[in-house]
Amino acid sequence: MAEACEKIFTYQRRLPETTPCYQIVQTALNTFVANRENEGRPLPAYVTEEFDAFLKCGILAQGFIRLQCADCLKDLVVAFSCKTRGFCPSCAGKRQAEAATHLTENILPLAPYRQFVVSFPIPLRYWLNANKKLFATVIRILTRQIHRHYKKRANDAGIDAAETGSIAFVQRWGSAANLNPHCHLLCLDGVFKMNGPRPKFANVSPFTDADCEALLTLISRKIMNHLRRKGYLDSSGEVTVNPDADPLFAEHESLAAATASSIAGKIAFGPNTGRYVTKIGSGFGYDEEIPLAKGKLCYAVNGFSLHAATATKTLQRGRLYNLIEYMARGPIANKRLEITKAGLVKLQLKTPWHDGTSHLLFTKEEFLGRLTALIPPPRAHLVKWAGVFRSNHKRRREIILTPGIKKADRKSIKENTESDAETPAKPRNSQWSKLLAKTFNIDTTKCPHCGGRLHFQAAILDTESIQRFLTHQGLDPRPPPRSPAKYEMQSLQFEGGHHDD
Repeated sequence: MAEACEKIFTYQRRLPETTPCYQIVQTALNTFVANRENEGRPLPAYVTEEFDAFLKCGILAQGFIRLQCADCLKDLVVAFSCKTRGFCPSCAGKRQAEAATHLTENILPLAPYRQFVVSFPIPLRYWLNANKKLFATVIRILTRQIHRHYKKRANDAGIDAAETGSIAFVQRWGSAANLNPHCHLLCLDGVFKMNGPRPKFANVSPFTDADCEALLTLISRKIMNHLRRKGYLDSSGEVTVNPDADPLFAEHESLAAATASSIAGKIAFGPNTGRYVTKIGSGFGYDEEIPLAKGKLCYAVNGFSLHAATATKTLQRGRLYNLIEYMARGPIANKRLEITKAGLVKLQLKTPWHDGTSHLLFTKEEFLGRLTALIPPPRAHLVKWAGVFRSNHKRRREIILTPGIKKADRKSIKENTESDAETPAKPRNSQWSKLLAKTFNIDTTKCPHCGGRLHFQAAILDTESIQRFLTHQGLDPRPPPRSPAKYEMQSLQFEGGHHDD
């Protein structure tokens, strides 16, 4: 039994080229891009760059780092990641593990926490996606109202100078890979008393259904009042004028079409443009917005919904870690994707819809249209800090666990892969080896052949060097080829009768 407990799980390179998501993009991207250009609606540069980077993610022929065992001198190569923020399943998994590890080990103090999930009416979703300033204002409104709730509870309990803190994760998707901008907000389930020599945490009265209902009513009213002041809604709540879209959306019709269709559950491009997505299941019909079942600490009003039933206690750090991973997760999982024998994309829903729908069917181009809408525009923040957790709060260092840690500190590839430095290193991002060990129980610092220690040797970036090394190792030095663009054959009509030979 002791030997079984000491078993070493060694690193095995993932094979992205064998996954459904990679094969969909690989075979359909050139056709998708060419058709948008032929329509006079080319895709924005940031969208094509995201797809290009995804096709290089985890591919050894695009570059890698070389590690070597100090004992047996065997080599281990690790391909580079694309580090994109859109739909890449691998990079999204790394990002969610990194966020959960960083927050639970370095930032969040020992205290109870509660998750608030806020979703918005369908018309507002398009506005939020196309206008970063409006989205930032809406998140400020809901964050401010949640904080005020806790401060009021503290004031009712006789606690003066109370402050709380929260971290908001912006999720842009739904289970159907549709565009659905909404917010997961992790908030201290209590307050810090700031009038002492050191901030001290204090509990407040438990969050109740009445609190949830009142808070949602207030949030929806504040947001709608803001939209009325801007002239987007009239006094009865009807749309009068759409907010000005960011220049990126105004200049690219393809992007506007992809986002609007994705929100409505329709097809954006191709011969099925405007039709609803094909559903598989026992039911029939279509609902643009699936009703949210009301339950404990869960309410909906005027198209807004608030769910606040998920909470963690002070010592439930493992539960907190899992909750943050859920909040920081990516939109696409390969295990829910399948390419049918007919070449269609079959997407499994996380949970069946109320009408019995369990899967959705797309053509590959239709699915790429969905992915296009999910790619966040440049400079669109997906994580927002507030209250005592914001970087410029004067007493933040007295509250967080390790004030010296800065997640954004960037170090060289060598420092991020070398793990045996005897001198203390400056704070830096979580090492990939640490994340793999924590998430998958895999020790990547040990040689898979003899169990010895792996050391960084070089970062291989030159094409000739890549091909020479991979060929020497018996690996394919060529990246997976992309399928060429396919054009739909159309009949030509001539005027003036038939042509005689």
